[in-house]
Amino acid sequence: MAIRCPRGSAIRLQRRADTDAMCTVTIVPYDDGFRLVCNRDERRDRPAARPPARHRLRHTMAIFPVDPAGGGTWVGVNGAGVVAAVLNRHTESCAPGRNRSLWSRGLIIPRLLDSGSWVDALDMAAKLDPAHFDLFRLVLAQRMVAAVVTSDGRALSVRTMGISRPLMLTSSSLGDAVVEAPRRRLFDRLVGTNEREGLCTQARFHAHQWRSRPDISVNMERRDARTVSRTVIDVTSRVVGLCYESLAAGERRPGRAA
Repeated sequence: MAIRCPRGSAIRLQRRADTDAMCTVTIVPYDDGFRLVCNRDERRDRPAARPPARHRLRHTMAIFPVDPAGGGTWVGVNGAGVVAAVLNRHTESCAPGRNRSLWSRGLIIPRLLDSGSWVDALDMAAKLDPAHFDLFRLVLAQRMVAAVVTSDGRALSVRTMGISRPLMLTSSSLGDAVVEAPRRRLFDRLVGTNEREGLCTQARFHAHQWRSRPDISVNMERRDARTVSRTVIDVTSRVVGLCYESLAAGERRPGRAA
C-alpha cells in the first residue's frame, strides 16, 4: 500500500531536542540487493514518532517516519534506492554539556535522501560540519555498496564496503561499549553463521531479548527507555519499500518510495 505525502510534511531546520535515542541497525544481502532493519530505542516520556509518509524533497521523493521532537528522522529510503540511517554515539570521551545549541542529528537524513545516488549522498555527508551536531554514525547504502560515516565532534571518518556479508551497528545511552560486545556476539551467532537464512535470522536478532539483561538487549527495555519501533527497508531491482512497526502500538505500516 503506497503512503501519500501529507500536507505540511516538509522538514524544517531547528535546534536539537535533547534525546538519548539509541539504535541497532543491520544490513543483510539478499537477491540482488539488501534488507536494512533498524530498532529505535527511546525514552518512555518522549513523544511517539509520526508514522512513515512520502515526503517530496527538492529533487527526490522519499519515505520516512518523523520525530516530532527533533523534526527530522533516523532512517529512510528514496525512490532511487538510497537508504540512510543515523545512530547517536555514546562514548567515554563525550564532553559534558556538548549537546547544547547543536542541530538535531535527525535533520541530516532528509538532506542525504535528497540525492539521486549513493555517491552523491556520501559526498554530501562528507561535507557536514561535525561541530554542528552531537556525535553520530551515519549508514548509507544503495544497490550492493554501503558506507559508514563517523563523527567524533571534530572530524569525520568514512568507511566504505560492499554488501556481500551481514553488517551491524549499535549504540546505547548506557555507553556504546557496554552493548557492543554482547550484541555483536549474538549477531555473529544468529546471522553471521546462517547466511542462507539471513532474513529470518535478521528478524530474530532484532526481536531478541535476554531475560536476565533486558537493559542491554537488542529489543531493549529499561525503566526509563525501551525499543519503540522497528523499521524494515528492502532495496532490490524489483522493489524499494519500507515497513514500519510501532512496538508500543503494535502497528505495521508498509509503503513504497518509488
